[in-house]
Amino acid sequence: MGSSPLLSFLVLTSLMFLFVTPSHSSEYDVAQEPAPPITSRKISRNPEKVTMSLYYESLCPYCGSFIVGPLAQVLETDLMTILNLRLVPWGNAILDSNNTIECQHGEDECYLNIIHSCAINLWPDLKKHFNFIKCIEKQYKAPERNGAEESWEVCSGKLRLSTQSIKKCYDSGHGKKLVLQNGKETDHLRPPHEYVPWVVVDDTPLLDDYVNFIHYVCKAYKGKSLPKTCSSHPSTSTNKDTSLQSACHASEARSGDSSGKHQMKMEPLA
Repeated sequence: MGSSPLLSFLVLTSLMFLFVTPSHSSEYDVAQEPAPPITSRKISRNPEKVTMSLYYESLCPYCGSFIVGPLAQVLETDLMTILNLRLVPWGNAILDSNNTIECQHGEDECYLNIIHSCAINLWPDLKKHFNFIKCIEKQYKAPERNGAEESWEVCSGKLRLSTQSIKKCYDSGHGKKLVLQNGKETDHLRPPHEYVPWVVVDDTPLLDDYVNFIHYVCKAYKGKSLPKTCSSHPSTSTNKDTSLQSACHASEARSGDSSGKHQMKMEPLA
């Protein structure tokens, strides 16, 4: 009978534990529930942007001039509030039946197309990968012209982008897969591209009038408020007679002597 008070104490303590533990567990479960969807975003006030895709190759001088000039300038304007700009490096490269890729401007172009593709994949933020690509184009075409590898390494250092990440992308073969995806997209364009730079605004190719891309972007925009850049740009195209010589032609890449081209064996995509 002397142990009865101790037994009663143990029973009471056990009952208190049973009541407290479920309460704690319940609070934990509530905290782990997914947050409710956010419905307060003003999506209706942010219409979908106009998509513009630039199909290009790294060493085409006309592509380089377009990137370093008009495109670089527009990135600093309010047109970017309505523009989704995509860069697709591949251009007039050819993937033959032996799964070998040939580049129009030689070994450096094949190499830099992959480096560009790696940068776009590593840094999806447009300004990051665009500034890197713009820098490479400037470095390569400078009077003292750096080599392909030195060009992008200088740029990665200037922009504080990881050189090791780019090398890993290239050396692992991931960059090759990325550039082959670009090739597949380019080869499935309708109508087929005839030259580069080849600019497409919302599935409409601008052909030889690509330099007037601002006009087409503004025209394609379905929102209510146009950026100021649109009002300062001519409402109609003004350069329809642009010479087709201001482009690198796909026909030249396909009919020319392949001895001056770089051939690279590419692993098939999984």
